[in-house]
Amino acid sequence: MRNKILKWTMIMVLSVSLAVSPAVGVMEAHAGDDGQYLRSPADTNLEGKNAIALMVDSDTKDVLQDPMFYRYYDIGLFGQIKKKTVDTDEMEKYNTPSADTKDMKAEVVSDMNCMGCGISGLGKAEVPSKYKNYKRYNCLDISEWQKKISASNWKTVKNAGVTHVIIRVGGSYLKSGSSFSDTYYEQNITNAYNAGLKIGVYYFSQALTTAEAQREAEYTLKLIKPYKSKITMPVVFDYESNESGRLTGSKLKSLGKSGTATKICEAFCEKVKSEGYTPMVYANYTTLENYLNYKTLQSKYKIWLANYTTKGTATTYPGEYYAWQYSSSGRVSGISGDLDMNYIFSKSGSSETSQTVTPPETNGSASNDESTSQTQKPQITDVTAYKVKVKSKVNYRTGPGTSYTKKGSFKKGKILTINGKCKVGDATWGRTKGGNFLNLKYTKKYGYQVKTTTRLNYRTGPGTSYKVKGTFAKGKVLTIVSKKNGWGKTSGGNYVLLKYTKKL
Repeated sequence: MRNKILKWTMIMVLSVSLAVSPAVGVMEAHAGDDGQYLRSPADTNLEGKNAIALMVDSDTKDVLQDPMFYRYYDIGLFGQIKKKTVDTDEMEKYNTPSADTKDMKAEVVSDMNCMGCGISGLGKAEVPSKYKNYKRYNCLDISEWQKKISASNWKTVKNAGVTHVIIRVGGSYLKSGSSFSDTYYEQNITNAYNAGLKIGVYYFSQALTTAEAQREAEYTLKLIKPYKSKITMPVVFDYESNESGRLTGSKLKSLGKSGTATKICEAFCEKVKSEGYTPMVYANYTTLENYLNYKTLQSKYKIWLANYTTKGTATTYPGEYYAWQYSSSGRVSGISGDLDMNYIFSKSGSSETSQTVTPPETNGSASNDESTSQTQKPQITDVTAYKVKVKSKVNYRTGPGTSYTKKGSFKKGKILTINGKCKVGDATWGRTKGGNFLNLKYTKKYGYQVKTTTRLNYRTGPGTSYKVKGTFAKGKVLTIVSKKNGWGKTSGGNYVLLKYTKKL
């Protein structure tokens, strides 16, 4: 069980350190360039690192505000990060708690933030008796914490016996409650779908009010809109308490007692449902039984139960559930490290949901986007981000093709970030960072990307005689738009010595 004294001491240490550590150079570096924090832990082994150092570095500070961090790591008294382990025997003894041990169970099981819980084998958990006659599917849930998964590795996952995956598309920062998107959700949706897996998605919530839950639902819907045809499983509201965030165990208990916690889940689900998706609520045994009205929720929505049991014995949870997360220590070929393991149960033999796909709007105007035939919904096949410069005025639309609604036009010389491409007839359409689409025929690639190999000063001009404006952290990705005498000019107008970078 987590040591509360150490945890709260650590929070105080972090708070003091942040108050006295300006880290000015690093912060200015981001202001001058693309402005995106490298939140993803994909290239970082956090074990043994110092949490305070991560919190004051703008390249990594948001890592500790991602709720998933606390599923995998603990922070020691002096900020040292350690991989988390939990004794499943200790957890199991609270599996059917008496009234006076429910709070103890909540501390051990509630946020399920543990590695080494449950069993490691794919499909090895005992099936609950009430689902013995149901069709059972092996399902993973994935986030950026599983690092970048290639298209070929997704095929390996499929061949290993996994048929379904629920992908994190975003979540709420622990302290502020503001939303962020998962670094790899687009690649994961596209590549897993192309490998033949059934796709669902989830949002990790810290909502304290129904208004916040509705905002989180709207944010989720915006992220998944381009992938609606690929998502045939539920859109999930992942509701978990976390002692390092806003939704602490005591806060969840209070919201549960007043009935607000259930209404928060309903607010998210109803918004998702109104857009044609099937909603689902994820929570652990304790939260569902003690803090949510699970009977009300299961009568309206699907339930995804988290309950890790020793040696994979069947869960004793009394309610109904569509999916059961039985372990957080699974291993599957194609993905390195520990994984959450799930069963999906289907009485009919079909695990897909009846979600409707809204056809594209039609409002054609062919000014520098050219007419393209569209007999089926185009699919985004490449989500590699890069920049382009508009060669001549070009329309942008709500989707990839002239049958989609025209929203406006980009002027010649406009610099855009393209984070998705697809073919429509003979034309290649690009999706911008803002979610608009344009015909890439009227653009050209703008610069190239590099990654810094060490902490690197950036200057006002191409040479050491020019003033230092700040410092980029090691691993910072920059877009170089021109070169001169070994110096590169970034898209933010700063200059760096290219010998200390690696071209991507």
